Amino acid sequence: MTREFKAIIMLFITSIIWGLAFVAQSTGMDYIGPLTFTAARSYVAVIFLFITYFLINKKRPKTAEYDIKKSVNGGLVCGVVFTISVNLQQLGILHTTAGKASFLTALYIVFIPIIGLFFGQKIPRKIVICIIIAILGTYLMSVKESIDINFGDMIIIFSAISFAIHMICLSKYSTKTDVILVSLLQFATCAVISTVASFIFEEVNFSNIFGAYVSILYVGILSSGVGFTLQIIALKDLDTVIASMISSLESVFGALFGWILLGQAMSAREILGALLIFMGTLFAQVPIEKLFTRKSTKF
Repeated sequence: MTREFKAIIMLFITSIIWGLAFVAQSTGMDYIGPLTFTAARSYVAVIFLFITYFLINKKRPKTAEYDIKKSVNGGLVCGVVFTISVNLQQLGILHTTAGKASFLTALYIVFIPIIGLFFGQKIPRKIVICIIIAILGTYLMSVKESIDINFGDMIIIFSAISFAIHMICLSKYSTKTDVILVSLLQFATCAVISTVASFIFEEVNFSNIFGAYVSILYVGILSSGVGFTLQIIALKDLDTVIASMISSLESVFGALFGWILLGQAMSAREILGALLIFMGTLFAQVPIEKLFTRKSTKF
């Protein structure tokens, strides 16, 4: 088995983990509020990542170099943006289905080039087509005959925009940094901010938190800890475009698990919208220009 094939398997497992996380996030709020859930999952992630960080540092060669200051700054900056993103997503899931939330969250892949416009980056023609397809899919999923968008869907779309900014921040702090430390500080920042916000805006009940322990442990350990670690390992041996295409399958698994475990079936209109969003996000990541370039060089 080649290293590339192992990386593909890792990312495929990660997409399943992240897809099921939408169900866990939904069921967890049967007991506690969105801010409390985010705080609890973040503390679990911090513990898991701290252990991971300690074990990796024991085996890390002394020649390994990274900028500790950039790592700390990256963890704090990404942590603030991640806190906004994940809490918006958690709030949105409270008012929509896990399946729709997973597909609408996948829009972050389309929002990234749009945000790039503000920094002088041009949007390729292919991405413009993808954006149109994704917007049409979003309309079919979220807008009813009365042209009213579901409140939860709207919040999820805003979270997708925030996740796009988060991805840009991660990209900035992905080089010359300790990525595990960045993730650890990111979740620590999220835990602190979400804890303060939960005591201000929600009624924190520790017995209710214990009632949601299965969902909290799943999202904290598997989704946040294991999923992130597998993604980092896989990206060492796999092309970024291929990796992002495999990771986007989380939207499919999110809808599938929402239907199987929660009975959240989607209408034909919503299924068509989900398919369009999925096609748009996948098409956005296929290097069509490179394929045409390669063909042209053969003649």
